[in-house]
Amino acid sequence: MGTRRAVPVVALLLASLAAPVLAQEPAAAAYVDRPVSSNAVIIEGRPAPDPALLDAIQSKQGAPLKMTDVRETIMHLYSLGRFEDVRVEAAAAPDGGVSLRYIVDPIHSVTRVEFHGQLGLSEGTLRSRMVDRFGQTPPANRAADVAAALQQLYQEEGFLSASVKPGAAIIEHDPDRATLVFDVDAGAPTTIASSAIAGRPLDPAVKLQERLQIAPGQPYRPAELQKRLGDLVTAMRHRRYYEANASVEKAAFSDNRSRVDLTVNVQPGPLVTVEFTGDPLPKDKLDDLVPIEREGSVDQDLLEDSAHRITDYLNQQGYWKAQVETPTRRESDGRLTLTFAIAHGRLYRVGPGGVQITGNQFISIDQLRPLSKMPAGDPFVGARLSAIESAVKQHYRTQGFATAEITSAVNEVGDAVVQPVISIKEGPRVTIGKVGVAGNQAVATERIMPMISMRAGDPYYGPAVARDRDAIVGFYLNEGYGAADVSLAPATPVKSGDGATADVIFKIVEGPQTIIEHIFITGNLRTKESVIRRELEIAEGQPLGQAALTESRRRLTSLGLFRRIQISAVSHGDPALRDIVVAVEEAPQTSVGYGGGLQVDRVLRSPDPDSAPIERYEFAPRGFFEIGRRNVAGRNRSVNLYSRLSLRPSPDPTTRKPFGFSEYRVIGTYREPRALQRYGELIATAAVEQGVRTGFNFSRKGFNTEVGHRFNPIVRGSLRYSFGTTHIFDFTLPESERLSVDRAFSQVRISAFSGAMTRDTRDDALEPQAGMFLSADATVAARAIGSEVGFTKTFLQGFVFKNLGKPHLVFAGGARLGLAQPFERLAPALDDAGNPVVDQNGNPVLVPVRDLPASERFFAGGDTTIRGYALDSVGAPETIATNGIPQGGGAEVVLNAELRTPLFGQVGGVLFVDGGNIFEKSTDLDLGRLRGSVGFGLRYRSPIGPIRLDIGFKLDRRLIGTSLEKRYAIHFSIGQAF
Repeated sequence: MGTRRAVPVVALLLASLAAPVLAQEPAAAAYVDRPVSSNAVIIEGRPAPDPALLDAIQSKQGAPLKMTDVRETIMHLYSLGRFEDVRVEAAAAPDGGVSLRYIVDPIHSVTRVEFHGQLGLSEGTLRSRMVDRFGQTPPANRAADVAAALQQLYQEEGFLSASVKPGAAIIEHDPDRATLVFDVDAGAPTTIASSAIAGRPLDPAVKLQERLQIAPGQPYRPAELQKRLGDLVTAMRHRRYYEANASVEKAAFSDNRSRVDLTVNVQPGPLVTVEFTGDPLPKDKLDDLVPIEREGSVDQDLLEDSAHRITDYLNQQGYWKAQVETPTRRESDGRLTLTFAIAHGRLYRVGPGGVQITGNQFISIDQLRPLSKMPAGDPFVGARLSAIESAVKQHYRTQGFATAEITSAVNEVGDAVVQPVISIKEGPRVTIGKVGVAGNQAVATERIMPMISMRAGDPYYGPAVARDRDAIVGFYLNEGYGAADVSLAPATPVKSGDGATADVIFKIVEGPQTIIEHIFITGNLRTKESVIRRELEIAEGQPLGQAALTESRRRLTSLGLFRRIQISAVSHGDPALRDIVVAVEEAPQTSVGYGGGLQVDRVLRSPDPDSAPIERYEFAPRGFFEIGRRNVAGRNRSVNLYSRLSLRPSPDPTTRKPFGFSEYRVIGTYREPRALQRYGELIATAAVEQGVRTGFNFSRKGFNTEVGHRFNPIVRGSLRYSFGTTHIFDFTLPESERLSVDRAFSQVRISAFSGAMTRDTRDDALEPQAGMFLSADATVAARAIGSEVGFTKTFLQGFVFKNLGKPHLVFAGGARLGLAQPFERLAPALDDAGNPVVDQNGNPVLVPVRDLPASERFFAGGDTTIRGYALDSVGAPETIATNGIPQGGGAEVVLNAELRTPLFGQVGGVLFVDGGNIFEKSTDLDLGRLRGSVGFGLRYRSPIGPIRLDIGFKLDRRLIGTSLEKRYAIHFSIGQAF
């Protein structure tokens, strides 16, 4: 488009330069070769300060005016995709030079869509149809198509006289944008005047009218009616009427199309029965082998396919000569009987010695034997023999025997016994002689040869040669040689000893190298150009490489700032130069999220410190609200506010109030991806929360600042400083058994520095099939940096995931180790009632405190650590109070193993073994004192992640007060356990 528009503009300018000289003006022709005094880009009468536009001007200030520079400038401006017309004006400057004005008419991109008039349907419904087919903001030239699609929507919804037309667009300037307007007149919806059921319905007409919602007076909605007719057909097919059909036979409208008389024809077809004669089949295999009920069809292709399935199944069992024909059809009295005649014949087995291999000379039988496993006495499977033949042939090809002939024969040698034989005609073996390249001129051979993996003496293998050729092509593409051609020079094998050698010479036609002359960025209304440029792997003056373009697109996409990204190379005549245009469409800055649900926990609860706790399920309604703002100040910074509220049930059985303690969390987050001279990601958070732990409640407030750096795609490190206060209250532990730190510092201030390192090779964070996740986190808190108590804390965890050769059949294993060491400090002594102890002089008595505060102790038990146990309930005896409430400890070990397997559809199953324990001190850690559980569960693969139901059984139970722990616990959650 740019070139077609530019030619007449330049022609006009040339004509003006050659025009007759006006008396009051210097000769126009004198402008050429005069120095350019000034350049300006004028958008709708105003100068454009956009640096991208000024960079596009090739007629540089102070340089002589050249028409080639003007032409290039026009093409550059067109290539930005922002202008529909470009004009050039030249005028004499006071200093004797020439002033150039590039006058552009902008394309007003659509940034908003509005619907005016009597809508009839909700605006959300209209917008959803538009977005599904044309995107959030369709271009103005698609307005007619959008209107037609919306008109069709109205027809589907029963507004048969509706009118949708594109209205006058609302144009805005600086920035240039437009609002697309649609004028809508929905008119009156059509209602059903009368309805009738024709055909042979299985149910009474009144019941069908109710099901199809076509009773007189109801709205006529063709799309919904077609959906309900489809559901009716599906229901009839579930009743084994597999040829059922239902459709609108007649729709008679009134003159103004406000009323309609409907006739629906329902034809169930015959009742289908499937029979099997001859040899029997396993009943549990019938639905898979003959999926008539699942498919709801008796289509001829499906029946033929079912016969093939049965035959293949029998062949796999060793019935080599099984015969199953396409079923016969017998129809009478409204019934259709399909009969499969099955003759599986005799069961054939492999004879002594298994598969025999003959004709091999160069390749020993020991090399071929692992490829030909078919043990003697096993049922003979023809498909397995074909697979062995293919594997042997492939092995010979990789060893340089390009013309080797491999055949197989079954050889029936006895009573239902076969002797499979693989026959080999090896032919000559070809190895590689010389390896090199030819024809390259601009690129040195030394740079190309590392792309070639083959070496002299290797077997000549066609796919390996093609792989190296592709590597050379990729190298040239990444060096900017887009037209490079690489071919294999004809090679004639030369006999050498028992085989032959062939030289591999790649012939290269390089073509021109393309250099990036300019990079233009357009479409960024809010995002700073520097933010986009720093993600680009391409640069002006560098080769136009394909890998760099792909990586640039990936990096821009990963920012999450843009709805669409297009990177295009634009030629302006010289094949060795390209301009790169990066066109982006920014995503909305503000995002809002909200939702609700039900939190289910297996917990220990004690009504008072003197009562033994009991295990019970707690159901707490839960909701969240989140609002975020991305790309703050156009620099890819973001702020986010998240809030969550859970209403815990009241623990007091005497009250009529359903809810008691409320859990809440409010977090504000600031994120800057390229902080500290672009070294790492800065995340600052401030939080206020209140929550429940087994044995106490707590409230916490504080902030932390973290700087993370990604060393490579799988390794990330971070440094963090955190400061906060935690208040512990509502203890259910006896006062005398509370740890001294909790008694002395019921509200404790902690100031700490942390460092973490993670290595993540998982293929999917939600449901990994393979890979590992390793992390190490170390924390130190000290009074010297403002903390009331000091400690060191280390937490290590590792998870491994391995696919066992079948989709979603995965072994998952995990190990977690936590160790903490408190620093001793002096604190006021307290008596059993919690009052300060004083000496004879009235001074507070100080005692050493050597415990971790409750907020920093480790806990285990529950759906993400050790299943089968209530939340936080696992611990060594010294970490459990006399009333059975856990206090947490300074060391943690958790071990997990799972076998995840698909069951049917989106449902999977899990078998698991969990183990671990909490110890009072790190020096008490003893792997011989672990507690464990086994169990099973179900997983449903939903759009929000796996929905999980687990049942865990304790391998050992302890007394809680005077009662033995429950044998099992049920856990319900979203997301995998680890």
